Amino acid sequence: MQKGQERIDRNDIVGKRLGKLEVIEYDTRWYDMTRGGERLRHKYVCSCDCGVVKSIRRSCLLNDAVHSCGCGRGRKERHDGQ
Repeated sequence: MQKGQERIDRNDIVGKRLGKLEVIEYDTRWYDMTRGGERLRHKYVCSCDCGVVKSIRRSCLLNDAVHSCGCGRGRKERHDGQ
């Protein structure tokens, strides 16, 4: 097996909650040819607490790079009591 083609259990994160996202099902795979090599990438269909359903890369989910669909972006919490 070549580098970047290790086998994964596609369903190992299905049903898990990661931040505001719940992983619903495996979506797709593709070969990423960037960074000087061929790497197998995977995406999952996720449902956010706000109701948005989005396809998100496995690596982003597992590395805590993505916590939501982006629904919290632009909103800043105020900590000064207002």
